[in-house]
Amino acid sequence: MLGGVALTRSALRPVRELASTLQRIVATGEISARVPARGGRDPLDELSRLVNGMLDRIESLIAGLTASLDDVAHDLRTPLARLRARVETALTRGGDAEACRDALADCLEESQRLHETLTSLLDISEAQHGAMKLRRERVDVSRLARDAVELYEDLAEDKSIVLTTRVAAGLELTGDRARLRQVLANLVDNALKYTPRGGHVELRASARLGGVVIEVADDGPGIPPEDQPRIFDRLYRGDQSRSQPGLGLGLSLVRAVMRAHGGRVSVHSAPGQGATFRVELPEPPASIT
Repeated sequence: MLGGVALTRSALRPVRELASTLQRIVATGEISARVPARGGRDPLDELSRLVNGMLDRIESLIAGLTASLDDVAHDLRTPLARLRARVETALTRGGDAEACRDALADCLEESQRLHETLTSLLDISEAQHGAMKLRRERVDVSRLARDAVELYEDLAEDKSIVLTTRVAAGLELTGDRARLRQVLANLVDNALKYTPRGGHVELRASARLGGVVIEVADDGPGIPPEDQPRIFDRLYRGDQSRSQPGLGLGLSLVRAVMRAHGGRVSVHSAPGQGATFRVELPEPPASIT
C-alpha cells in the first residue's frame, strides 16, 4: 500500500527495473547500462530520465578523461625519451662539466615543453566538460591586441612580417582576461608560423551583433578544405603543419576557451589565399561581471 493505493505487480515492475539497473552499475561499473524508458510522465518516469541523464553525463566525463590520458601518453613519450637520452649521454661523458651544463639546459627546455603540454591538455579537457573557471571582468580589447603584438613583434621582425592591429575605439567585452590573452596569443603565433617572410598579419576587432568579433588574418599558403574541419581537434596536424614546431594544441585550446565563454571560433581560408581566424564573443547580461 502506498498513499492508500495498492501497488500491483505491474506497477512494481518499473521500480524493480530501476533498482536492478542501479545495482548492476554499482556491482560491475557498467555505466553504459540505462534504465528502461516507458515514456510516461509520473514521478517514477521522471526519476528514470534523471538517472539516465546522470549516467550519460558520467559516461561522457569518463570518455573525455580517457581521451585526455591517451593524449597525454602520446605526447609525453617523445620528450621523455629525449630527456632520458640527453641524461644518458651526459653520464657517459664522465666529469665533463661543459657537457653536463649543456645537458641540464636541454633537460630544462624539454621539461618546460612537458609542462606546457600538460597544462594545455588539462585546460582543454576542463573547458570541454564545463569545468573551466572563468574570472569575468571588463576587458579592453585594444589592450589585449597590443599585448599580443608586443609578445610576438620580435618574431615578426625576425621574419620580416608586418604585424598590425585595427581595433575599434573604446571596444570592450566581458570575459576572462588571461584566457582571452591566450586565445589571441595562439592565433597570432599560428598566423606568424605559416606566413612567409615579408608577409602581413593583421589582428582586427569590432562590435557586431550584440558582441565582439576578433579576427587574425594572414597571407600565408591557406588551409586545404579537407583539413579545415579538423584543425581545432587536439593533436591534429595537417600535412602543411608537420614541418612546423608545435603539438597541435594551440587551436584546440582556442576553441575550448571560446566554448567556455559561450562564443565560437571559425576559419575562412582557401589554398594560396591566406587564412582568417574569427572568434565571436557574445556580450553577457549586464549583471554578469
